[in-house]
Amino acid sequence: MCQHCNKFGKTVDHLATRCEKMLGHDYTRRHNEVVRCRHLLLLNRYKFKSSKRIRSHTNKNCLKIRNNRPDIFILDKKKNKITLIEVGITSQDSLQIVETEKLRKYDLLANELGLIYKCSIKTIPYVMTWDGIVTKYHKSHLKRLEIPKNVEAYIQSIVLKKTVETISFDRRRGLESGLNAEESWERASMGVIMRAEMHEEPTPPLKEEKREEDEEPTNNINKESDLEE
Repeated sequence: MCQHCNKFGKTVDHLATRCEKMLGHDYTRRHNEVVRCRHLLLLNRYKFKSSKRIRSHTNKNCLKIRNNRPDIFILDKKKNKITLIEVGITSQDSLQIVETEKLRKYDLLANELGLIYKCSIKTIPYVMTWDGIVTKYHKSHLKRLEIPKNVEAYIQSIVLKKTVETISFDRRRGLESGLNAEESWERASMGVIMRAEMHEEPTPPLKEEKREEDEEPTNNINKESDLEE
């Protein structure tokens, strides 16, 4: 039993994406590391320099939109386009559903931004599982984001390592006692540790989720769903 939420079994999959008590710190920290990598890549591409100047804008007519804070917002005035990037780390069971949700999450915001800036807008999801698995659409998203393979491999390794750190820290706190509990944890965590070691290579190949059907995912509600990062 998970000692954080006391609701579900203490498995690697639960600790990696589904424990509601770990959402505010561990999952957010892992999510922010991925966003930071994307942000640094964009800074280098657009040749931005750090600045301490704060710009202030006043909006007289403000429309309230619930989903109004994408992870990354890019306004390219030269090309007259806006790009919204949304990052998500989930489990394999919810991979396609989360990717679709991230793609459609900011539709209302995109419409309003298009009216304000008079430009084209695209939303690009960047979603993978905690052990680096992606959907068949991920390669097209990478192409649109212009992410090099070595950067993609580095991001995958960061996700794996942060997941290992989270689970390892949980173990070190000694929340479980007894030989059987220790052996159970070792068996459960061995998979994620081995995956992390495999991603030490500079450019590991992308893994795609293999499914029999290629249709868009349906909103099947599981008893234990992944928490949004």
